[in-house]
Amino acid sequence: MRIVSWNMGCSFPGRYRRTHADAWKYLLGLQPDVVFVQEALLSAAPAADRGIVVWSADRGRESATAVFVRAGVMATPVKVRARASYVAAASVESSIGPLLLASVHVGPGDYKENRRVVVQKLRKLTAGQRFVVGGDVNAARHWDTVYGGRTHAKFFATLGKCGFHDCHWTQHGREVQSFWGRQAKEAYQCDHIFTDAVTGARLVRDCAVIDNAEVRALSDHGPLRLELAIDLR
Repeated sequence: MRIVSWNMGCSFPGRYRRTHADAWKYLLGLQPDVVFVQEALLSAAPAADRGIVVWSADRGRESATAVFVRAGVMATPVKVRARASYVAAASVESSIGPLLLASVHVGPGDYKENRRVVVQKLRKLTAGQRFVVGGDVNAARHWDTVYGGRTHAKFFATLGKCGFHDCHWTQHGREVQSFWGRQAKEAYQCDHIFTDAVTGARLVRDCAVIDNAEVRALSDHGPLRLELAIDLR
């Protein structure tokens, strides 16, 4: 099972809006089973014959967060909302049973408070379930290194205590730049994928940020690809 999470770059300065059709073409060329997108233009979504798109209830005028599941797999939308952020969720059947999928984008403003609210919602949403949650959580451990403090480290530690397995960090033991917007003067990894503890310990094969010239031309974020030893039904 391949999952790709990608913030397509629809916000300020807005230069990537015109490339979303090309971004989806690139993304689907990676042959994902599931996609988590953030800041994705509603108008650029793939055709229905490619798969199912479950959009977040909260959205901007033209864009939203979504879960995409490839054609041939049934996906049941799951209702969830988090104040000041954007969450889309769906449930699918897999070789390990029901699997909850959620795409998350922590909204701007009071990022610390918005992350706290998102964690509360995710804890309730995933309780007792096998799950994969991914997206742009606007948090990076390197932020603490640059500016001091432990705000971001505490956020990830809280997720860990709540049973969220940080796939990329656990596999590599370091962050890799996934955001290169002009306001990013440091190599921040704002994009992350988490699973439940059992899935993380036993079934993660690989997790990596995709960074190349084509990706950098399409968005100010890089896709994060997760490979799991799970089959969708």
